[in-house]
Amino acid sequence: MPETTPDDAALRAARERRVELKGAVSAVEIAAASPIGDPSWRDNMARALDELRIALDQHIDEVEGPDGLLAELRDAAPRLSNKIAVVSDEHPALCRQVDDVIANLKESAALEQIRSDAIDALVAMARHRQKGADLVYEAYHVDIGGG
Repeated sequence: MPETTPDDAALRAARERRVELKGAVSAVEIAAASPIGDPSWRDNMARALDELRIALDQHIDEVEGPDGLLAELRDAAPRLSNKIAVVSDEHPALCRQVDDVIANLKESAALEQIRSDAIDALVAMARHRQKGADLVYEAYHVDIGGG
């Protein structure tokens, strides 16, 4: 049984950001999967990565805010504090990973490597999302949803 019930506002806000983040992840995946030989590949990838970075910032602002989901989880399920810290500590690395791909896209002609690095960032995002979903479920026995 969960220790407490979730704050609907914090959970709803986290779900909304989760959906937005998933949409941005999907856009990068679509851009990465398109042919590199297409003259618009770099521009399409740049747009998708910029949107991903914005969605990631919004996700972090929401879940790490004083009334955000991670604060709520710390209060509601202190037994999960180590897992909460792991999820929170991943945020700067995820930001750096996306920032590095964006910078390389602007500076490099090695499009295959950029594609590979973008896919690596998506894998890291997927793992992060899985940890977040598991954390919410462990605390509340609720599926946070959002793809």
